[in-house]
Amino acid sequence: MSNIESKRHSLAHLLAAAVLDLYPGTKQAIGPAIENGFYYDFDLPSPLSDTDLPNIEKKMREILKTWKEFSGEEVSEKEAKKRFKDNPYKLELIDEVVSKSETLTLYTSGGYVDLCRGGHVEKASELDPKAFALTHLAGAYWRGDEKNKMLTRIYGLAFDTKEELEKYLLALEESKKRDHRVLGPKLDLFFFDEASPGIPFYTPRGEVIRETLRNFIRDVSYGDGYDEVKLPLIFDSEVWKASGHWEHFKDDMFVFKVEKRDFALKPMNCPGHMILFKHGLHSYRDLPIRYAEMSTLHRNELSGTLSGLTRVRGFVQDDTHIFLMPDQITDEVIDLLNRIKKIYGVFGMKIEDVHLSTRPEKFLGEEKEWDQAEKALASALRKAKWEYQENPGQGAFYGPKIDMQISDILGRKWQLATIQLDFQMPSRFGLEYVDKDGDKKTPIVIHRALLGSFERFFAILIETYAGAFPAWLSPVQVKILPISEKFNEYGHNIFKKLKRSKIRVEVDESNDTLGKKIREAELQKIPYLLIIGEKEVTAETVAVRQRSKGDLGPMSLDQFKEHLLAEIKEKR
Repeated sequence: MSNIESKRHSLAHLLAAAVLDLYPGTKQAIGPAIENGFYYDFDLPSPLSDTDLPNIEKKMREILKTWKEFSGEEVSEKEAKKRFKDNPYKLELIDEVVSKSETLTLYTSGGYVDLCRGGHVEKASELDPKAFALTHLAGAYWRGDEKNKMLTRIYGLAFDTKEELEKYLLALEESKKRDHRVLGPKLDLFFFDEASPGIPFYTPRGEVIRETLRNFIRDVSYGDGYDEVKLPLIFDSEVWKASGHWEHFKDDMFVFKVEKRDFALKPMNCPGHMILFKHGLHSYRDLPIRYAEMSTLHRNELSGTLSGLTRVRGFVQDDTHIFLMPDQITDEVIDLLNRIKKIYGVFGMKIEDVHLSTRPEKFLGEEKEWDQAEKALASALRKAKWEYQENPGQGAFYGPKIDMQISDILGRKWQLATIQLDFQMPSRFGLEYVDKDGDKKTPIVIHRALLGSFERFFAILIETYAGAFPAWLSPVQVKILPISEKFNEYGHNIFKKLKRSKIRVEVDESNDTLGKKIREAELQKIPYLLIIGEKEVTAETVAVRQRSKGDLGPMSLDQFKEHLLAEIKEKR
């Protein structure tokens, strides 16, 4: 455990000590270090609110002054259960540790004692009282199981110094201003409704952006050599048993019966693509075959884990399955790596971390096949001159994969693009092609999604641009603002000419003042405003106002169209 993780874990103990002191009768559950901070789960005698956090923080700092060190001791099962006899959560954890024949340890700091494996600072003086802060409360089921009691989770931030904490808090405030869960409905892009929990409703404006992304995917993420297909959304359980998903993934699927047969909404496209490949006869000359599909997938996520567009029950991927021979793997993966660089460059995102995730504890197939697959991916990464780290045991159950973290303009990291190599599923579905000697061979499959989930990527775009999309993505690219109704006819003539050039344009025919029209359009974050009055009608021009630069002055309509169409084409 790193030093900062030790500090964060130590502060989780301090949080628990403060809560137990302030709210007698509280039972503490678990409190780990997490990215940027820590949390602790509590079974409280009465509800808390965020307004209670400053008081808890104050108590934490008071207690910290009395602590000297974190001292651990090994104890027997009997001693541990005696210490936590009134705490069912700790008793359950004690039974779990004993069942695994692991050592039970208690850690003491001041008057606070906790069941813990360790990983603290040695001296309490290492904890800077100004370098942590409590942020918010959340509900959390005990052990993440919705059948268990809902506990209160208190989250905190912690860094080495006060300056690092303040810097992070500023970034957090900025991210709140960009929160897609707020901006999406505000900009009339999407909303959620209990009529279909966890699945977004996309408005006309939101669907314009999605369609623009679909076209971008067809041009850049797919491109030449890809065949787009459309397969069923529902498959018999026998399909999922053949793919291995029924065994490994059933609890995350929407399962139902039809005429005494078990069916499931598809959570991924791969089994259907296997059936499609098997439906035809294939020669080595046909390979690689690339089936692309942008169908809606469904996963039965727990309601407590749903979060805006980043965690949903219905989503779309820029999905493809590539069927190929062993000697084609390296070149195909190199091509995918180059596509990824191009895609994320368009959006100003940096590829931050690349991981080669290898064989997990539970896997399908033979170790020899896994070794071969892992070597093929590693070879492609090296030949493409990509730096990467190995991520042992984190591959999918059917094959190793390349995972990438993307950094956006706020410096936040996102797990998006993935390339997975699969020697297992083609074999389980009995797929074959005829090689140059006339023998039947089983193809290898690459599972690839370069943008990943549309929904998550859409959320990232909203937050990256704070809703101010570049012109090529913006649902409305131009708004025409006649300064009074007598110029509406000229405005509509401009509207028709821009529409003929496939520019997304609206006319504001309201009776509002020009100032109010401009303010309203700016709130909608429209890239270009065309202001029309007597002068513009007489000169047959438009007065151009650009969102990021202000007034650009008068232009002929042809000049403006040339300027805007170039910006859209180049995806500036």
